[in-house]
Amino acid sequence: MQTRYVLSIDGGGVRGIVAAVLLDVLEGEMRNAGYEGSIGNCFDVIAGTSTGSIIAAALAAPGKDANTTTSKDHQGPLRNPSQIRDIFRQQAKTIFPPRPMIALPIVRNIRQLFGPLYSPRPLQNILDDIFANLNFINPRRNLLITGYSIDPREAVFYRGGPMTPPGDLLCSGSITLKDAILGSTAAPTFLPPHEVVNPRSGKSQTIIDGGVFINNPSLAGFAEALRIYPDDDIKVISIGTGRLIQPFPFRKAKNWGFLSWVNPGGEFRTPLLSSIADGQARAVELHMNNLLGERFKRFDYDLSKGYGNPSLDDSSASNMNALERGALKQAEKMRPALKDIARELVRNRQQRDALNAATG
Repeated sequence: MQTRYVLSIDGGGVRGIVAAVLLDVLEGEMRNAGYEGSIGNCFDVIAGTSTGSIIAAALAAPGKDANTTTSKDHQGPLRNPSQIRDIFRQQAKTIFPPRPMIALPIVRNIRQLFGPLYSPRPLQNILDDIFANLNFINPRRNLLITGYSIDPREAVFYRGGPMTPPGDLLCSGSITLKDAILGSTAAPTFLPPHEVVNPRSGKSQTIIDGGVFINNPSLAGFAEALRIYPDDDIKVISIGTGRLIQPFPFRKAKNWGFLSWVNPGGEFRTPLLSSIADGQARAVELHMNNLLGERFKRFDYDLSKGYGNPSLDDSSASNMNALERGALKQAEKMRPALKDIARELVRNRQQRDALNAATG
């Protein structure tokens, strides 16, 4: 029996920078433990929802300079955590451009009542640059990306990697990574749904943000690992994007109607959507703790004042800096746990390399 590791990354829009910072710190601790490879190479399954799907795919896909004669266990990633952190820092304003008029609650409300707030084109261009035409046959690690199809209605799990070969009926095969990500990140009212067509089957699905049903994909990643490695020990490392803590007081919420619950402006900002995403994430964390105990590790922090706001689309420099500051403060607080995880991952990788060398 071997120990298998799952990396799970939450959704959260621009708050994806939090996950990138935490992973960057974790990879730094792995360097301190003597490991020079990619953090992605130490995980057997990498799962991501919404903004987490960008990070998951970047860690799981092979780098453009990857040597095709090298084992997938040792190929470099398409992007490392530090580079992913830079992408969020530099491109958040491109994806969610700050516009003074849209910042006004009344203008924002009217705009989102009649259509998505943002064009998907900037994100499409960024994903084109990062992923080109890579598809689910290419990942060097087992990759899982979530989405929700509104036509036909079904939960969608895009998967591929070394243990889900193209001939496997569960493999998403020739579906491109960027198509799956565009669907997984299509947060209702912020970005339009994305049509994903499977070139092999011709099946079409209209995909929206996976966060509407599984913002924390830890449980999905764990189930995927059990499917692939049924006889092995599974451990899960779950990376959040900032925990929502703002309460909705009874005296205000008791009078809310539809518009108040979906209002993207004002004091609370889409309380219905944030409740769905946060409630699901907390439920999964509870279930995973009950299922795995010490074999489940969750890294996240409270979005308290001065450390970022819960908005999916606040790309302002002040908010991005605050999110990074909050993530770094939490990383320092959890430094002993991060060091333990880093040493454990490195030791497991080294043992597996030695076993592979011994068996040829």
